[in-house]
Amino acid sequence: MLIGKINDRNRQKLLVTIRNVKGANMIDFRLHHTADDGELVGTPAGVSLTLDQVGQAIELLQEAQKRINEQ
Repeated sequence: MLIGKINDRNRQKLLVTIRNVKGANMIDFRLHHTADDGELVGTPAGVSLTLDQVGQAIELLQEAQKRINEQ
């Protein structure tokens, strides 16, 4: 299930999806590139996180954002 897209470059996007891996729901962040025919194709570059890991990732991203804003 597609949640959203973040533009990375002209021909790349970071897709956030929910997918089932071995019976467990995971939140997947994966780079996709645009093929010549315009279709998005997934790459091996990405990560799937459990719900616990997502909470940790959010905290780390917020801390990184805070530190950048303090500069």
